Parts: sequence; C-alpha cells; structure tokens
Amino acid sequence: MNTFTIRRLNESDVDDFRRVRLEALRLHPEAFGASWEEWSLKPDQFFAERLRNNVVFGGFDLNNTLLGIMGLQFNTAPKLSHVATLWGMYVRAEMRGSGLASGLIAAALEAGKEVRTLQLSVVTTNQAACALYRSAGFTEWATDTGALCVNGVFYDEFLMRRDSVTCR
Repeated sequence: MNTFTIRRLNESDVDDFRRVRLEALRLHPEAFGASWEEWSLKPDQFFAERLRNNVVFGGFDLNNTLLGIMGLQFNTAPKLSHVATLWGMYVRAEMRGSGLASGLIAAALEAGKEVRTLQLSVVTTNQAACALYRSAGFTEWATDTGALCVNGVFYDEFLMRRDSVTCR
C-alpha cells in the first residue's frame, strides 16, 4: 500500500507549491536553474501562473501534506510541439525511497504520452536522480559542462531524453 497519493496541482495548491518549491531551491541550489534568492521574492501570483501554464504534479502523504513535486511544460511553438520538458523534481527527505519520485515521473510520463520527446536536465553529481531517470527510460544525449554556477562552483548537467515512436 502506498503511503502517498499523486495528483495534478491547481491554483488552490499555490501556498503548498510555493513552500515546497522554495524549500527545494534553498536546500539544493545546485540541482535547479532557478534560485531561491530570486523565487523567494516572487508573489503568489507568479506561483499560481506556473501551476496554470504547466502540468505540475504533487505527491501527498496520508495527511494531505505536499511532499513532492514535478512539473511538465509543453512546447507551444508549432515546430517544437512534439517536445515537452520535465522540470522541478523534488521529493522531501522523509519521502525519499518511498517510491514517490517514481510515481511523480509515471504521472508526468502519462501526461506527456502524446508528445514524441520528453526531455530534462539533471546535475551530473545527483546519482540517485540520474539512476531514477534512466530507470524511466531516459537516456543522456549530451553533457552541458558548467551549466550552473552556484557560489562560484560550476556544475555539469546531463541532458536526457525519452523518445516515443509517434510524431504529432
């Protein structure tokens, strides 16, 4: 039996989404292109807009506390509408190893099943995340060296993708 549920977040979840997203950016600045310093100054409307313009899934414990998030952004440009990007994966420490991250990826894969290519980037030093994405069928197609600079330290990112056989 799962100790969590997964569902798409909506604007009524904006406070929880803001709290968990800012926690992720504060605790793991090397894992995200966005920064806590910038996002912590954003109004609630900014976070509500992220929920409106993306498909964002949340993982909740049995007390309905948001403990994990993952976003999916569909490309609207006609020549790129076959590509979607996974972003912002974060699972709070107490839920790591519970299967929540795999559940969030499964939800994103289901939501993105109509596009040909799902892509993401992951810092190369996060071995657990790299293994998780590989287990979900993502493969590395490039390494972006020095992709992020955090406190004067450069971090490389693997660019990963998962392709289906369909083209829309």
